[in-house]
Amino acid sequence: MKRKIKTLFVTVGTGVNPNSEEVAAKNLAKGIYSSIQKIYPDYIVFFCSDLSTRTIDYITELFEADDDEFIEGQDYEIVVLDQIDNFNSCFEAFELKIWELDLLAEEKHEIIMDYTSGTKTMSAAMACCGMFYSKDLITISGDRRNGVVSTGTESIQYQNLYKVYDKFALMRVRNYFNANRFYTASEILENVVDESINTENMMNLVKGYFLWDNMEFEEAYEHLTKLDLNGFELSEIKDDLKFNLKALGAIVRSPHENLKNCYILASLINNSIRRAEEYKYDDAIARLYRAFELIAQIRLSSYRLNSSDIDTDILLENNVSQEFIDGLEKTRDEGKIRIGLIKDFELLDALDDDLGKYFAENRNRINNLTKKRNNSILAHGLESLDKEDFEEFEEVVESLARKLDKDMGKFLNQTRFAKFDLKLNMNKI
Repeated sequence: MKRKIKTLFVTVGTGVNPNSEEVAAKNLAKGIYSSIQKIYPDYIVFFCSDLSTRTIDYITELFEADDDEFIEGQDYEIVVLDQIDNFNSCFEAFELKIWELDLLAEEKHEIIMDYTSGTKTMSAAMACCGMFYSKDLITISGDRRNGVVSTGTESIQYQNLYKVYDKFALMRVRNYFNANRFYTASEILENVVDESINTENMMNLVKGYFLWDNMEFEEAYEHLTKLDLNGFELSEIKDDLKFNLKALGAIVRSPHENLKNCYILASLINNSIRRAEEYKYDDAIARLYRAFELIAQIRLSSYRLNSSDIDTDILLENNVSQEFIDGLEKTRDEGKIRIGLIKDFELLDALDDDLGKYFAENRNRINNLTKKRNNSILAHGLESLDKEDFEEFEEVVESLARKLDKDMGKFLNQTRFAKFDLKLNMNKI
């Protein structure tokens, strides 16, 4: 691998000496020259005001005194900052050079940023820019007299920013978690090194919800039951996590099939809402369609009926008309009567069930919605669905779900994913 060009960024101030501006500039030049000798860069970029360019002239003289050349354009360049007390202006100047020398250049530069000198604004902007682009940040320390490090006492202090990077990463994890980008959140967590952050706890959180989002309930429950709910990282969503764990526990462990299925149904509806929030309306409606079908299957199970193998004796026991049964018999294949979504609801209507009645009363509307779904690119057609299509379908499905079970509102609340309260603006990055 080709070696990167070691490049030093230096902010240049005017120096501090109450008696002479020239003495101040020369003292500052000595300090910068000393740090250059310690770092030994291949190339230097000086950031300075018009006034402080004379400091660079003194640095050149120090090179010449040591029988060394210091040639502008070959060994160094000068970037004059027009607004040395404007943070954005300074930041953009540093950023532009990072892009020019490292991100866009064919020959890559290993950039080290020395923000010791310059105005406070220049130093702050360089420190922030270095952190943002993960560049090495250094300051020159030593014995100070009149605000300047004394010659011969200089030492280079590399700033270890891993705690800052890790806190920044944790904020990004919270943001990605709220956006349901659980896999991305887990990748970021893998690079966190701060031992004060319980990354195992956070990893179980994002993996658990990733699995739940993919309807892998057993595996999701396994991860989420490992959570330390008293951990600092989870404190603000602790109560929501308890609700979610109760719902998952019912899906995984409940001996009551109807309760389990209702929680699965609620999970599926919330899953579709999450897809819609991501503007994936075709995907969202595909999930709603399955929820629609599941509603009918759950209610049919209360009559001991399975849509994959209809028992006509049970239909006779429930006074379903012979005409309807004869129609089903015509579809018998390999000894079984299998029916789909529309026939499920027609059967519920024949059973005089309230879900079947709702279907019959809203048949034209439902037929239109299912037709759109069937023409969707994720079903049998090439059309794309939109927010309005989703909202209309979701209204029908949720209405039916609430008719299915009086506690459906509770099931929906408990299967709605926990969300962090992103109070800090940095969380939005």
